[in-house]
Amino acid sequence: MTEIVLIDNILDLDVIPQKLLQNKNIKIFSLSLEAHDKLQSNKIIHDMGDQLLTQEERLKLFDQSVEFLSWPSRVSSDDLKFEGVNLLQIFDTHEFHSYLMPNLVKLLTVKRIIEKENPTKISCTDSLSNIIQSITKGNIETKFFHNTIEQKLLWDTISIKYNLGSIHISFNLSKTNYLKIKKFVESTLGFFYGFWLDRDSSKKKSIVILEFNTEYFSTFLQAMKNYDGNVILVNRRRSAVWSINATNIVKKSDCKVLNFDNILNNSEKCKIHLLVDEYAKKLESLWENSEFFNDVFKIENCSFWDVIKDIIMKKYLEKLPEFILLLWNAKTIFHNFDVKCIISLNEVGETEKAFLGFNDKRIPSILLEHGFIERVENTKRFDILSNYNYFNDKIAVWGNRKKEYLVKEYGIPPDRIIVTGSPRHDIYFNSRTEKKQFKEITVLLAPNPITEISGFASTSLELKFEKTIREIISILKKFDNVKIIVKLHQIQLKHNQAILSIIKKIDNTIPVYSVTSVIEIINSVDIVVVISSERFGTSTMLLESMILGKPTMNIILDDDIPEFSHVKDKAVLTVSDNSNLEKNFKNILFDSDFKKELVHNADIFVEKFMSHRGIASDKLASILKSF
Repeated sequence: MTEIVLIDNILDLDVIPQKLLQNKNIKIFSLSLEAHDKLQSNKIIHDMGDQLLTQEERLKLFDQSVEFLSWPSRVSSDDLKFEGVNLLQIFDTHEFHSYLMPNLVKLLTVKRIIEKENPTKISCTDSLSNIIQSITKGNIETKFFHNTIEQKLLWDTISIKYNLGSIHISFNLSKTNYLKIKKFVESTLGFFYGFWLDRDSSKKKSIVILEFNTEYFSTFLQAMKNYDGNVILVNRRRSAVWSINATNIVKKSDCKVLNFDNILNNSEKCKIHLLVDEYAKKLESLWENSEFFNDVFKIENCSFWDVIKDIIMKKYLEKLPEFILLLWNAKTIFHNFDVKCIISLNEVGETEKAFLGFNDKRIPSILLEHGFIERVENTKRFDILSNYNYFNDKIAVWGNRKKEYLVKEYGIPPDRIIVTGSPRHDIYFNSRTEKKQFKEITVLLAPNPITEISGFASTSLELKFEKTIREIISILKKFDNVKIIVKLHQIQLKHNQAILSIIKKIDNTIPVYSVTSVIEIINSVDIVVVISSERFGTSTMLLESMILGKPTMNIILDDDIPEFSHVKDKAVLTVSDNSNLEKNFKNILFDSDFKKELVHNADIFVEKFMSHRGIASDKLASILKSF
């Protein structure tokens, strides 16, 4: 008799009997770093389950997960269409993908364990029960211990981060409470500063801007100030006036902010409540078709619908009022205002999907490139995360290299691609300064957190990440007059907290910044060191450091380093975590000629990669004003 025990998370160890964990005839598998660490600290022999998945299997999972994202298109009925838009398709693609991918990885991991061990009995908590049942079909004896953990989606909790002088404030809010506070703050500021959009200005021509961070695009918004119409900011996620600086930017640029409640009259609000009830019943009817969903959500002949359905059904019901509100606001804007153009940074968010979906190509739209992305042949599959190849109207890119890539790889007509440069980086080109040379060398460590959306997140990768951070800090501490500071990515990911915890455990005196201005922090240092957990990723921090003239090093947690243009051009010192890191640090810290050549190469690369440097806002504004 072969028995295995699966430990999904650290809380499992509180409910699974110790006699099982101490039984040497039972094989134990951890499925997360937390479980592995706890088992290891308790000296319980175990295997890391997710090591059984090969890189090829993870890539295949990613490709399959992308196919699952289009499941709403397989629903033949029009019952869930509102104003011509399928409500099922409005769900945030990134949020859905971030929930789906780790579940797929866990499912395939457990399947591989079962195939390898061929057990006669499996013991685990009921958090894994649906996965086990979908694989075994009840043919293996199981023992489930009660430890139901509520699963959450990416945006169920909103992380709020502010700097008040030298004091860093960070706390979490539920999305419901966040929207309530956002509504109150916006209403108060709107009352005093009068930036609300109202129907009295509906005769004016208008440009609709979807979900732009007003602080990032301050130069662009200022360039739109003399537009002889409305510049309408639609910000349902991050408020357009989320900070004092953002509020001042909106005031100075004379933008109008869409208030999702005030723009509607009482009759419209009542109709929305009735529509929510109507479509909730239609949703409930849809979920009853289990045969359809079991067929759609299937991998290696295992349906995983039972694994994800409770969360999916719950979240669609919770989001339904938001979906209808978004579409009604889109209808109000497009029917009452003379909208000339819509501009967005993506088409995967719920605001973007609602407004672009309702528009349905009737009004011109522009998708603006917003991140530093380079590709080679074996990383091209990740283009799906940018969505440029699926956007069906104008695309504004940062330079001719991206235009040529999109034309060559995806056959996008050249006349649909506008080269504008990057408006958000105008301020970078105009803020480059020469740092005064001191004896002390300041190194900025910029770790890119591990994301689950690619399928590469694993216990071994997290352990490698921690090992690399420890090695970097240990090496830098060997050198005299070297100061370390850390800038965390602002993205809302669990691994960001893990990185913070690691650094504080290593040295609690190392300054760690989160919301501090990227420009200020890069200009204050001598060297920038990025840690890239995924070889296909090209952090925008790399480009921003090059723009600001800082010698930059990228440590990739992989031996296979893609030959991106910035790598071939030697614009960034790009090395594997398994390279001689101490030697590489000596070069970038102390070899003046090496640093000068690196910065020179970076300047040439940026010149080739980005057009209209420092004036991209004026370029984009002139295009929008021409509509």
